Amino acid sequence: MLLAVDIGNSNICIGILEKDEVRFTTRMVTRPRCTADEYTAELKFLLRRLNVDPSQADGAIVCSVVPGLTRPLAEACRRLTGLEPLLVSSELDTGLTMDVDEPARVGQDRLADAAAAADRYPLPCMTVDLGTATTYNVIGVGGVFLGGFIVPGVQTSLRAISAGTAQLPPIAPETPGHLIGKNTVACLNNGAMFGTAAMLDGLADRVEKELGQPLTVVATGGLAPYIMPCCRRKVHYDADLLFHGLALLYRKNHHAVP
Repeated sequence: MLLAVDIGNSNICIGILEKDEVRFTTRMVTRPRCTADEYTAELKFLLRRLNVDPSQADGAIVCSVVPGLTRPLAEACRRLTGLEPLLVSSELDTGLTMDVDEPARVGQDRLADAAAAADRYPLPCMTVDLGTATTYNVIGVGGVFLGGFIVPGVQTSLRAISAGTAQLPPIAPETPGHLIGKNTVACLNNGAMFGTAAMLDGLADRVEKELGQPLTVVATGGLAPYIMPCCRRKVHYDADLLFHGLALLYRKNHHAVP
């Protein structure tokens, strides 16, 4: 059993994997000032609700885009499993060849997504992770990480426009029933959903043209199922893409854990 922890800007996602299959997932809110003691207690509580005994884990891996929380969560994993967790970094064997200016600055979540995509889907491939930021990775033939794109996430953009205007309300995005919005809420929602879909389609078309080969597109993240129906091109949905990537990274690198 592998305990996988993904520390994001908004949420910390926890996955339990057995034989590279995701058995359970849960999440908690990211709180940058929490200590290892607090996260140990919360993680223990969440795992108990899933009837998971972390002391039975064979390994643990931590992926983080919030550097200040990496050590507290790693310590929480160590206390609960009795094992030293593997920390994701560009120095690990990812199965990828990095063709970017600064590999060490590529987000750990992007590394996990890209590693999983290269292992599970036809290449070239573009992954789209719809989180606090929407991150795109482009992986070329042979598992070459070519880079990608980063734009504000859907919820981030909607919160910003609501906070910065007097008459635009906060909304919970959902798949639109039609294209053109007929009221303020629908205009906000449809703009976010179809705008994101159009960006995804447009970037995929341009990447495909630049590479000169058919492109596989894989989407992940909680909003992906709402946006995919708005896309014109085929998009594969992989809810557990990042956890599959973490399992792959652990399998390739667990021998390097102290």
